[in-house]
Amino acid sequence: MCLFTIGGFASNTIASAEQAKGSEVTESRKSIVFKNNVRNTNSNSTPFDVEETPGRTRFDYDSLTKLMEEHKTPLSAMTPEWLNLAIEHRTRYDVYDNGFTRDIPGYNDQIHQRTRFLFEIEKIIDPLRFTLELTDIRAPLAKYDQEHSPIFANHFDFTQLHLDLVSKDFLGTGYGAKFEVGRLILEYGESRLVGGHRWGTFTPTFDGMRFSIGNDKEKWGLHIFGTRPVNRQPTELDWNTPETYFSGIHITNRDFHWANADAYFFQLNEGNKVRQRNLSTTGFRLFAKPTKGLLDYEIESMYQFGDTQDMSVFAHRHHGEIGYSFETAMPLRLVYLFDYSSGDPDPNKNFDILYAKRRVEYGPTGMFGPFFPSNLFSPVGFRMTLLPVPNVRLMMSHRAYWLADKRGAFVGSGLQDPTGRSGGFLGNMLDVSVGWDPQWSYLKRVSFDIGYSHIFKGSYFDKVPGSPGSADTNYGYTMATIKF
Repeated sequence: MCLFTIGGFASNTIASAEQAKGSEVTESRKSIVFKNNVRNTNSNSTPFDVEETPGRTRFDYDSLTKLMEEHKTPLSAMTPEWLNLAIEHRTRYDVYDNGFTRDIPGYNDQIHQRTRFLFEIEKIIDPLRFTLELTDIRAPLAKYDQEHSPIFANHFDFTQLHLDLVSKDFLGTGYGAKFEVGRLILEYGESRLVGGHRWGTFTPTFDGMRFSIGNDKEKWGLHIFGTRPVNRQPTELDWNTPETYFSGIHITNRDFHWANADAYFFQLNEGNKVRQRNLSTTGFRLFAKPTKGLLDYEIESMYQFGDTQDMSVFAHRHHGEIGYSFETAMPLRLVYLFDYSSGDPDPNKNFDILYAKRRVEYGPTGMFGPFFPSNLFSPVGFRMTLLPVPNVRLMMSHRAYWLADKRGAFVGSGLQDPTGRSGGFLGNMLDVSVGWDPQWSYLKRVSFDIGYSHIFKGSYFDKVPGSPGSADTNYGYTMATIKF
């Protein structure tokens, strides 16, 4: 998903506004913000940032709400103070050969389209706020009946529909607070367990309540929620899952720049689904924010226990990275990556990723997405991000993958060798992408992303029963996003 600013007025408009400071004749706040955005577009603004992870760029992370509230979308810039509007459309074409799953062993391609309408009312009914988001997801060109799958299609439905009670100074603490009721999107940390809008096609939604105080940008924040996950229906209205509950608490602290901390506990109880999961997941995250000329790091560990289909489960997942942002004319960042997710010969006992994003560490998802952080070991991985000019981002990553338990399933592929004789080396994957955010003329509302991935298949594909073949997989995509 892409961020952008709006072009139009010259910088002398801002200078005039500053000279008029203190006078009784001033422009409205939205007009001023709109002009500021325009000025930045025509100057040396930086639409991209090397500190962005692949899962947090304008091509993935749900930035539309923030842009709208800052009046950086054309519709929001023109609406009254109390009304925010935004429309976004994204089209992507994907294609790959030499498949990596039992069900699709060869060629596959797809056109994926997502259109979102976001509507928000605030201030006019203070301290209440109302949010409505309608989303239409389709796969007009798809094989293997994917256009009818709830993973790839969800025709015109509610993604968000909630009423919020907002306080700027909760009980005199100096911290803002919000209480939300309705259909929500949840997003925590780096989305390794719970994430909302994403690069891929699936957006988890939840019906319920959430209370938040503080934020995850400074000082400390607290989020508590109790919800029912929503079942997606491709051509019918979605509704929450009976007898299934997802709740949790997420705490953040930002007092120490060298040790920002998150701690959380999530509880999932399924009463009517085939898997019948009753899982508790707890964990922590420590990280230093990237700073030019200094090393930074991130460590996150997750532990899962409970039962699935009345079988006891204990699983764990760990992520680590060390990064460095170079002080160069062209911003450059390098990151070393490590991941481990426990596995078991019984697939029900693998680490369950809940509602996680995977684009953050494991390459493009959508109809591709070969690697799930479950029964997976990747001790060697690197990612490089370069901004040759402010509105172009080059990203390249390379990772090697093994099964954590070679008797367990290669999750998501339908492949497994219970004897372990096929070994555990899945191979290497090279991932390259180029993002372009033009910010000029008629293209100022459009952003483009193009990418290529290559799976150098490992020895596992030579031996595993039902193998789709050992020929390497080539994947490519091109994507355009437009916002109004």
